[in-house]
Amino acid sequence: MRALQSVYHLTCFCCCMCERRLCRGEQFVLRDGQLMCKSDYERALLSMLSPDNSHSDKSGDEELDMKLGKCSEAQQKDPSRPKRPRTILSSQQRRAFKASFEVSSKPCRKVRETLAAETGLSVRVVQVWFQNQRAKMKKLARRQQQQQEQHTRPRLDH
Repeated sequence: MRALQSVYHLTCFCCCMCERRLCRGEQFVLRDGQLMCKSDYERALLSMLSPDNSHSDKSGDEELDMKLGKCSEAQQKDPSRPKRPRTILSSQQRRAFKASFEVSSKPCRKVRETLAAETGLSVRVVQVWFQNQRAKMKKLARRQQQQQEQHTRPRLDH
């Protein structure tokens, strides 16, 4: 299933509040990468606007973020909380990242911000992609070195 630029497995295309699977054609809200069925989104908005919440000193967005489970870092580490949907890169986005990686494996903030703007992704997604790519290159280099060491060692089994 598709939601804007994100692609979801059918089993992952579900509301982050009630965890009900969303069907094709059903109305939903995509907010900060989180899917919400229309009824849960409306319920969250109504609870923010209700008079008993008027004494709160949080903004509406902060309150909705709290209801969506975007609280403190300690709460984000909770294993019972559903995982954020995996970001699927288009071939155009991947090409842009790889071209930039060939120039520099550790781009400065400005370059990351430019890439984010060009690809329509968050700066954090760009940053994590570069971290993962560096780890992948390091792993491949280590594996290649191990293979070379195996081929250059004299065999003692004869």
